[in-house]
Amino acid sequence: MPFMPMKELQARNARPREKPYKLADGGGLFLLVQPNGTKLWRMKYRFGTKEKLLSFGPYPEIGLVAARELRMNAKHALSLGEDPMGDLARPAAKEGRTFARIAALWHENRASSLDPAHASRVWSRLERDVFPFLGGMFIDDINPPDVLAVIRQIEKRGALDVSRRAKQCVGQIFQFAIASGWTKSDPTAHLRGALKPKPRVEHMSRLPTADLPHFLAKLSRYTEENSRRSQVTRNALRFALLAWVRTNARV
Repeated sequence: MPFMPMKELQARNARPREKPYKLADGGGLFLLVQPNGTKLWRMKYRFGTKEKLLSFGPYPEIGLVAARELRMNAKHALSLGEDPMGDLARPAAKEGRTFARIAALWHENRASSLDPAHASRVWSRLERDVFPFLGGMFIDDINPPDVLAVIRQIEKRGALDVSRRAKQCVGQIFQFAIASGWTKSDPTAHLRGALKPKPRVEHMSRLPTADLPHFLAKLSRYTEENSRRSQVTRNALRFALLAWVRTNARV
């Protein structure tokens, strides 16, 4: 019977047993399932006369696609006569490890677990706000001021929520890269306190009880170009008036 590569579903559904066991994907790559439920990517290879073992990190933090990418990088190093377990900082090891490339692997690794619309928004945010500044840089050349410069550009638009989401995405990509062995630190960890604080929310003043009849009369006349949307808005406000909850009985 021919060998069949592993499927993502097999890795996801692998259950612990009394003893550790392996799920093979070919090319030396396998998933080691421990009795405590931990799942670890390993790659067995030979360098010279020695048999060696590479560690790629835990599943699901490192998905099947990312593990295969790591295997491909290791095979490439071996084809050049280099030990993939060698110094990660050497120029040959950095080839292809740009922020945009690793971000694509990170996104592909998690996209199947996200709502498609949300996954699309995350990628669009990276393309619009992050890649123009960091996309072409090597992952381990990026430092905190580089990331802060990206954040400042977003803050200039007044989009403070977007700037925080962008920082979160960049941090998640770096955590993925650290687990994959492509870099050693996350520059976003040093940005606490550097982001512009959100302005204080100013709530509308309460509506006095005596003004409620006038408000309800105006609400009944409320119209927009989209009549269906008007009806939804009116009904939502009326429901809020009927179901509101207050911590203080006085109005």
